[in-house]
Amino acid sequence: MTCDDGDGFSAVALDHALHPRHYGPAQEYDGHVRITGPCGDTMEFWVSLREDSLERVSFVTDGCGASRACGSMAVTLAGGRRLEEALKLEQADILEALGGVPAESEHCALLAATTLRTACRECLSREAARGKQASATDKLQEEGS
Repeated sequence: MTCDDGDGFSAVALDHALHPRHYGPAQEYDGHVRITGPCGDTMEFWVSLREDSLERVSFVTDGCGASRACGSMAVTLAGGRRLEEALKLEQADILEALGGVPAESEHCALLAATTLRTACRECLSREAARGKQASATDKLQEEGS
């Protein structure tokens, strides 16, 4: 990890980099996405819904300490929120919550926010597909009656 000395990291950001929250793949999920950013770091997010809220959110990254800190803060901010709220999380929200990462690493928050929102959108797509599938099944059952 490139943040061993903590230079440019707030205490909160350093803690998230060294001890990322909800780190690791989920076995069951409603949305999953992997995105590689222009810097070459890859992030993966898994999200699980319960009703309209994010019940579980987890992530992994092959990136630096700033990537771990930003991914960790993204899942911390998103967990328990309504899906519509999680879809509004942006780079600035993550950076503000972390309280400081080196300027050259701020793009990691953009990657985390983008990956999280894309996983949330996949949830919506899966829900819509399930709804269409259920509607089609209901229609077939009605026609068979």
